[in-house]
Amino acid sequence: MKIGIITFHAAMNYGSVLQAFALQEYLRSRGNDVRIIDFRSAAQRRLYPAPVSFGSLYNAKRTVRRLLCDWKEVRFMAEKQSAFRAFASGRLRLTDKCFKTGSALRSYDWSCFDMIVSGSDQIWNTSAIDFSEVYFLNFTDRVRKVAYAPSAGPHPHVSGSMSGIPNLLSCYEAISVREKSTADFFSLGDVPVLPDPVLLHDADFYMTMMPGALKSPSDSNAVSLHDAGGSLTEKERYVLLYSPGKRNRAAEMLADAVSSGMLGKNSAAVLPEDRRMPVFRVTDGASAGQYAGPDVLPCGPDGFLSLVAGSACTVGTSFHLMVFSMLFARDFWCPDAASDSRKIRLLTAAGLDTGSTFFPFSRPEIQSRLSSALAGMRQNADKFWTSLGV
Repeated sequence: MKIGIITFHAAMNYGSVLQAFALQEYLRSRGNDVRIIDFRSAAQRRLYPAPVSFGSLYNAKRTVRRLLCDWKEVRFMAEKQSAFRAFASGRLRLTDKCFKTGSALRSYDWSCFDMIVSGSDQIWNTSAIDFSEVYFLNFTDRVRKVAYAPSAGPHPHVSGSMSGIPNLLSCYEAISVREKSTADFFSLGDVPVLPDPVLLHDADFYMTMMPGALKSPSDSNAVSLHDAGGSLTEKERYVLLYSPGKRNRAAEMLADAVSSGMLGKNSAAVLPEDRRMPVFRVTDGASAGQYAGPDVLPCGPDGFLSLVAGSACTVGTSFHLMVFSMLFARDFWCPDAASDSRKIRLLTAAGLDTGSTFFPFSRPEIQSRLSSALAGMRQNADKFWTSLGV
């Protein structure tokens, strides 16, 4: 079967790209010819601009500031975008044609596909800057339409006109969602709640994608991925911080406290500077140059996986950071888990207190509960696709 996927694959965001790749590979593993529809709207291009961009007044002002004041930021953004492009060209099976508008999608002959899938990620978040009704497959009526785990975001709310969406939803052969709140928001009734695509694979699947070693930006030490299970020396270990979007002070304070020895195993008084674990950061594309400095790494999606796997622990607000911390058995610190339905569902499955800020994914008993929960989620996903003959 030839299947097309439309999702946020071109967003310069680790979770977005990795979930697109994960769904692509999952469907390919079931014997299908899979292509990701290379749709890149003007809104998305403005959201993730080139280091030098005059596509909007906002980006033009930031470009002038970079050129006049901060060439390091230009270099940082260029390296990051290059890493994302390399991952896309090497890992994503994109359509030959790149579509930049809804009208371009509508003018294309989609009859060469047997099925088009919308999902996963927050493509049904109507308040997202890069939201478009094309993610409800309004551009064709010639193929089978399926939704796999799209999300309306952690806090769904009406933004703009939604008058045409119910009619678009009625044209789907099958719909599943990533969170029940998405089904409730669109009045979908009792549809399957299925896992984010990255959860359809285990840690070993992702380990094969990683660079062999990572270099610290502060010294010449290499963090070997083969040692990521716990044999790294204390000097080589680090805290990974990732909070997409605007700067999150609560997450930064947590990372600093973990680094200085005030939180976690064997916590004690504040450690002297030379005994603290370094804190490395990654940012999403929308804030690519916001924190540019020696502790911020301009890596692509595969580098992000390497950083999670090689860390002592992770800190942040990112849903996908939490997911990969789970898969790689890395303890995770999060200041906002209780306010995010996406995180609550997974943490509850692991038997963890969602009101906490610390989630000890490295503990064997937690990994055992997670393994059982993930096996059930993957079985439900398999049943969904099997029922469609995929």
